[in-house]
Amino acid sequence: MHEVCGWSPGGRVWRLALCVAVVATLAVGCEAGTAHDRDVLRVAVPGQPANLDPNKTSDAISGYLLTQMHEGLTRHTAELGVEPALAEKWVFSDDLLTITYTLRADAKWSDGKPLTAGDFEYSWKRLLAPETAAEYAYFMYDIAGAEAYNSGTGKAEDVGVHAVDARTLVVTLSRPAAYFPHITTFIVTVPVRKDVIEAWGEDWTLPEHAVYSGPYRVVEWIDEYKMTLEANPRYPMQKPHIPRLEIYTLSEKATAINLFVTGRMDLVLDMLPIAIPAYKGKPSYFNGPKLEVRYVGFRMDNGPIADVRVRKALAMAIQRDEFPRILKGGELATTTWLPKGMFGNNDAIGIGYQPEEARRLLAEAGFAGGQGFPRLTLLFRAGEDWRLIAENLQEQWKRELGIEVEIQTREQKVFFSEIGSTAPPPMHLARWVADFPDPENFMGLFKGNSGNNQLAFKNSRYDELVTDAVKQPDPVKRKAMYDAAQQLLVVGDVAIVPIYTGAQNILMNPDLTGLTFHPMDEFDFEFARWKEEVR
Repeated sequence: MHEVCGWSPGGRVWRLALCVAVVATLAVGCEAGTAHDRDVLRVAVPGQPANLDPNKTSDAISGYLLTQMHEGLTRHTAELGVEPALAEKWVFSDDLLTITYTLRADAKWSDGKPLTAGDFEYSWKRLLAPETAAEYAYFMYDIAGAEAYNSGTGKAEDVGVHAVDARTLVVTLSRPAAYFPHITTFIVTVPVRKDVIEAWGEDWTLPEHAVYSGPYRVVEWIDEYKMTLEANPRYPMQKPHIPRLEIYTLSEKATAINLFVTGRMDLVLDMLPIAIPAYKGKPSYFNGPKLEVRYVGFRMDNGPIADVRVRKALAMAIQRDEFPRILKGGELATTTWLPKGMFGNNDAIGIGYQPEEARRLLAEAGFAGGQGFPRLTLLFRAGEDWRLIAENLQEQWKRELGIEVEIQTREQKVFFSEIGSTAPPPMHLARWVADFPDPENFMGLFKGNSGNNQLAFKNSRYDELVTDAVKQPDPVKRKAMYDAAQQLLVVGDVAIVPIYTGAQNILMNPDLTGLTFHPMDEFDFEFARWKEEVR
């Protein structure tokens, strides 16, 4: 797609200036909404999906798309509660070790076949199968036998998930987990169908083969450009008000805003930072909190990064207040891992800006004044906000420590492939957005058995604290456990350096209504509709 304004080697400054001018000029006249086919909703997402297989997915962009195609047992409410979806109800046993889900009687696949509890059993055991190599398999470790099966020491038949009949799914847990209905809202737990996967293998997700359980089905997928979806007539819940979705996968946020201000896009899910000031106070702009933390991740077995003194020096050299100033979207500087708005948050935990101590530690590690320090790489994914962060970190580390850091960008799919490879970069920029609103979601990420732990961080005491915290009914004691675990993660071992909590900055055609924006960054487009007076 043609780029009117964006980043390019050697031309970033003048192109950025052009983008500012375009946004400032066009923002004034974009509020009234642009008449177009009211049967279509055009949405820009900030990048390419990495994987459209629900069991294997792990990134937010894929999640945006898959949520429109697939439905789970439960779903989140606007208040971050849990409500029925394909399950009409669920019941815990008195000891909280068994959950019985009852499926809706009218649940069907998009091709008309009944959707059964057996489809969930198959999907969850496929998620856990070692050969699937799913990064999110650890999400199901609360289920009896799940971790053993996933690690190759157990059997599928011993996993505590069983379809008793077509509508009844019984889940046996290895420990009480009152939050488990939140887990079943998450995209990796949706049903997938055995006969389709066995027939088409890796190609089963292609539009001509796939079957869907959600509000929309895919009719066209042009890689690195656009996905077109149409309403699934067999979806048993809220029928989409707008029957057709066009989702554009645009890494360059400047392009998305350009399309919005010229009337060719209805919803932009992540804004270009320099454009935010021009939209504040306008009906088309939404700003809100997000349960997201962005951080620097260290590959702890990689060269000088393996020295904790170096990691601490890098952390202490960061002045985090600079990030909200350059990003302009309501972000909040942070040194701690659990974000504001989530139980367990403690802003007193973490390593703050201490440049003199940073220089002392670097010298103690053998690199006084940065002399002899090898040139490290900081990898980040494509996107103007990521580039702004990376460039700022690069400048701060040079200014405070006298070291050179090379920054490299990758498209999202390549980025995830590289940080999970056998030769990962020593540092990368990453983020974690809540999959369910409980600290276990953040803290469990860096346990030694987590498929999403890309840092070679293994601390048995950390694992013990996080595991025991889930079982602790006393909130005061539970929080103390999370405090101690965070202290190990971000102060003792310095596996990560949290830098700021995110915010939602969204552009929406003011003629559009019905959407709810909540802090977990989930979007249910079947509820979107055009205001009656503009039809």
